Amino acid sequence: MKKLLITLALFFTVLTSKAQEAFEGVWSVEQSTYKKVILASEHAAVKIINYSFKENATIKEVILSQTDITMTTSIYNPKNGYTVGMHYTILDDNTLQCVITGSIKVTILLKKIVFK
Repeated sequence: MKKLLITLALFFTVLTSKAQEAFEGVWSVEQSTYKKVILASEHAAVKIINYSFKENATIKEVILSQTDITMTTSIYNPKNGYTVGMHYTILDDNTLQCVITGSIKVTILLKKIVFK
């Protein structure tokens, strides 16, 4: 019984760390010049940076909470004065759904940029 509990604990630890790694990467949406970089550790997404070479700007996003397949953040863009909440859900390995609320309300799909 003890071995079963240890095995289950290890399984769920590996499952959780793999889920957080699914957030990691560079993400984009066609309608924007900004790219979203999500950095993750074994246990959590740790930092989100939005950047645009065209706008010559970087915007930091604050992580408020996260689960294995969701993450809630807040972002303030000083150029347009918008403060929005963002709720991400992993749809598959290459797609994040983002529900944006606050100054604007919209749902978008972000695609992971795959580097070869």
